[in-house]
Amino acid sequence: MRYVQAIEGKSIRIDAKDRKILAAIAENARSPATVIAKKAGTSRDTAKYRIDSLQKNGIIQGYRAVVNTAKLGFDAYHIFLQLNKPSREIEQDLIRKFKAYPFLRALLKFNGRYDFEVAVIAKSVADFDNILDTVLNDCAKYLQDYEVMIISKTYLARTFPRSFLDYKTMQKGKIKAYSPDEKDRKLLSAIADNASLPLYKLASIMGLSPDAANYRIKHMVDGGIIIGFVPIINYSALGYSVYAVLVLINGLSADKESRLKQFINSDGHIIWAVKTVGKHNLLLYVCVKDNDELHETINSLRTYLPNDIRNYEPLIAYEEFHYTYFPESAIKK
Repeated sequence: MRYVQAIEGKSIRIDAKDRKILAAIAENARSPATVIAKKAGTSRDTAKYRIDSLQKNGIIQGYRAVVNTAKLGFDAYHIFLQLNKPSREIEQDLIRKFKAYPFLRALLKFNGRYDFEVAVIAKSVADFDNILDTVLNDCAKYLQDYEVMIISKTYLARTFPRSFLDYKTMQKGKIKAYSPDEKDRKLLSAIADNASLPLYKLASIMGLSPDAANYRIKHMVDGGIIIGFVPIINYSALGYSVYAVLVLINGLSADKESRLKQFINSDGHIIWAVKTVGKHNLLLYVCVKDNDELHETINSLRTYLPNDIRNYEPLIAYEEFHYTYFPESAIKK
């Protein structure tokens, strides 16, 4: 899943040059300004000025390192919670409790059947069982229903929908075996939510030379531990809304899954798609201008897999309270 920010105000207009700059940043957010400028076909000063403007206007709200926690021995789980209309004060208290979890990946508020999505990581089924007990006990007085989705496979992860911007992702070479040590985990903690941190600052935090810090980053990229570096985008500032769509598909055979992946990659609005284990077996995040675009994606999916969509549940993402690719519990082995 990607990023939702609730910010008041009108959407901000950007031009073709801004889109090229966003494309370069989405490809690799740690690219220096000279590289971004070259890809955008502009000068370094112009690129830097426009990046500063995109940040000032709230379109870019930071940068994250995409960490593959599966490589560190963790599985990903998403817990959807339906509450019994708690007061604003009670809701804020629950948010405070959720945000304190060391295993928390993401916390989003929805309008729809479910009120919250609590995304977590766990070392084992027994570990997740304890986590689930913690979450459910914290909201037990107000809990009406819940659903668990276990992420088993990622089909797609992109920063922007193709309808807004189609761009290349970072080219990935052959994965090389690499076992991160304590310093690597400390480095991941430093750049997870601040991926644009310059090497000299990162080196200072780590007590390493810039070359040594860069060496460790490179090895974690080559080892598939760091998947990429991405900007944190405020979609509402661009006039977009994000929906989570929980889908149940009849028996995902190899042929059916192949057609599903083809659809996901060609659709103009999907930014994140994963196969799941649970009541639903597909979780989509759809970034759209309006309800017509949402229904366009859903209807297209139903056309791709006629008679196979048993159920789907769209939820509009209202606000993001927490999002990281490297929760606190992943820092230690």
